[in-house]
Formats: sequence, C-alpha cells, structure tokens
Amino acid sequence: MKRTDSITGYLWQSRTALIAVLLLLVSCEPQVVYHQYAPIPNTRWSRLDTLSFTPQVPDSGTSYQASIEVRLLQSYPYQELVIGYEFLSPTDELLQSGSYTFNTTDSLYDKNGSGLGGLYSYSAYLKSIPIEKAGDYTIRIFQQEADTLLKGIQDVGLKLSRH
Repeated sequence: MKRTDSITGYLWQSRTALIAVLLLLVSCEPQVVYHQYAPIPNTRWSRLDTLSFTPQVPDSGTSYQASIEVRLLQSYPYQELVIGYEFLSPTDELLQSGSYTFNTTDSLYDKNGSGLGGLYSYSAYLKSIPIEKAGDYTIRIFQQEADTLLKGIQDVGLKLSRH
C-alpha cells in the first residue's frame, strides 16, 4: 500500500467524522420559528404598556420553547426586573401565564448580563408549550415592578423554537 493511499484514507475518514459531528450539532439545535424584539420608546417602559407578539406557528402536535429576551442599558437602576407574560391560542384561550425575575446584577452590584458598551442582554426560558394546532398565537409581555415607569430598558423580545 502506498503512503498516499493511507493519507487519502485518513483524510476521508476525518472529513466524514467532521461532517457527522456537524450534523449532530445542527440536529440538536432547536429550530427557531420566531425571533422579534420590540423597542421601548425613550428606554422607559410603563407598567401600562403591554408588549404583544404574534408568531405564526406553522405546525401542530409538537412542543415549542419560548424565551423572553431583554436588553438593558447600564443606567437601569435596579438589581432585578420582574416580567409577566401570557401565552394565548389563536382563539384567545389562555394557554400559559406566569412571571420571571431577571437578576440584573451580581453580589457586587455589577451588571451580569452578556453584552458590551453599556448594553446588557438577558434571556429566560419559559415552560415548554404544547401546540395543538397551527395558527397565529399571541404572547403578551408586561413589566411587574413597583415603579410604574422603568428607565433603562432598550427593548424586549420573544424567541419561539420548535423542539
């Protein structure tokens, strides 16, 4: 056997293994069907302002994972941000509701979200949502803090992924 044959065989096996690993990684990643942010006017979010997202869910009989995403400025003055949400069916039936508390600082009161330049991102996964039929679903997101007007919130988003 020639040396070039063994090198060619090795390269072929390496390439095949790399492709298999890449396919495995891609197949494990949930498929994002909706990802949208709503900008907060003047970076001030009122308790009276409910954000509404309407993703079109393309299929039924599967579960979806929703995450609420928030981008805060360095000037956000609190250690936490409490967000409420409601997940409604195409017929406006309440499927899921709840709240989530984002811890925005560490024990030394430094911002702990990911980001650069004074803008910090936070993400919270909600419970898995079983979808019985395709259609336009509505997710409402609102702030639940004691202050009626929160300063320093750049935008709030929703990501919906198929499992």
